[in-house]
Amino acid sequence: MNKFVTTNYCDIMRILKQEIYFPIIIGIHFIIWAVDLSMYNGGFMEVSSDTLFFGELTNESWLNIHRILGEVLSSWVVTVFAANFLMATRAKWVEKLFGGLDKMYLIHRRSGIIAVILLIAHFCVVPRDLTAFTVGKPLGFYALILILIGVFLSAAPPMKKKIPYHKWINFHKLMGVFYVMAVIHGFMVKSLIQELPMTRAYVFGMAFIGISAWFYRAFLFKTFNKSLDYSVNSVSDLGHGITEIEMRSKGQSLSFSAGQFAFFRFDSLNKREQHPFTISSHPDEESLRITVKNLGDYTSQMNEINVGDNVSVEGPYGLFSTRFAKEKDQIWIAGGIGITPFLSLIIDVYPNKTQLIWCVNTQDEAVYASELESLASQKDNCEFSVWSTSENGYLSIEDLNLENPNSKAYYICGPKALKDSIIPQLLAIGVKRKDIYDEEFSFR
Repeated sequence: MNKFVTTNYCDIMRILKQEIYFPIIIGIHFIIWAVDLSMYNGGFMEVSSDTLFFGELTNESWLNIHRILGEVLSSWVVTVFAANFLMATRAKWVEKLFGGLDKMYLIHRRSGIIAVILLIAHFCVVPRDLTAFTVGKPLGFYALILILIGVFLSAAPPMKKKIPYHKWINFHKLMGVFYVMAVIHGFMVKSLIQELPMTRAYVFGMAFIGISAWFYRAFLFKTFNKSLDYSVNSVSDLGHGITEIEMRSKGQSLSFSAGQFAFFRFDSLNKREQHPFTISSHPDEESLRITVKNLGDYTSQMNEINVGDNVSVEGPYGLFSTRFAKEKDQIWIAGGIGITPFLSLIIDVYPNKTQLIWCVNTQDEAVYASELESLASQKDNCEFSVWSTSENGYLSIEDLNLENPNSKAYYICGPKALKDSIIPQLLAIGVKRKDIYDEEFSFR
């Protein structure tokens, strides 16, 4: 029974992680709209309406492509934004649905851009009633402009680099205000949605969920998600731009599982900024360890952290766990600093055989090689090796000499280039996607 539940849980995560939730949203909308429209007997009319590119509609029934398509698009916008605000809450049950916070954040970014495209399409297609003026009309236009600006500042990489994080995050929170403006616009203008009971309940129900999620994240999150207080116990420069930081709890310790990550705020760097780092220590250890690679921006400041500095820790998050495939032999592939979750996971190796390959540019960049070799040697079923790309080229599936590859589970953590290379190779030899577990490295 437990195995059945675990397997199905993994399958659900896989489905949503692959962003099937977009087709799900589209399917639900079509069903609700189709049922409502098939039962609609009302007399909604375009007495005098205007469209942006298609001229005026005079004394036309609701059964026109502009009205239906325009409002279907608006209902998608409301739903996608509501889902985005729900994802931003970092709620554990939402994280599980999307297969981990790292997966959820990537979907959050992409769906925000999709919502904007839908919003622009709605603005271009939907008829505007010319018979009477309501405050909802200009309110909708202002909401459109502000949402466009907000998404541009939030999602465009150049803007995220130029704007300080604490200012960026505060402006990002204003997206909820713009969303409220758009919802009020929907209440105040003449629309077919208001005539259809199922559609009306669904759209405004999703709007309520979205507004509630935004309010929780903006004003109540810190009340229900207390950060834990730690102090820096040691800071070690491991070379090659890698810094190891160990922390001791000043009270309650973080409860986490091997492979998870947390958000850290170092008072000596910026009290208003928190960043996610994988926990490289094991849950049974007294100290909390993270290993950070200097990749620019925030991570370049790690050498400014001193022993005794205060740290706030929020978490844990992530579902990069080997327990989902503990019945199978496992192949672990790490790229560069992607070794961090495996430093913890290797201590909990299950009875089946585990093989860990760490891909680095040169042998001397494998700063944890001795530690991993020692841990692997203590287990009869665990193998560890370092793969130097400067000596051997990029790792390929042929280099692993796999026997019965379809019977194994694969765990991958590293740069996007590593995943984009290894995962297609695995699929090409018949490995099922559900047996490949990857951490969204770029989300960090």
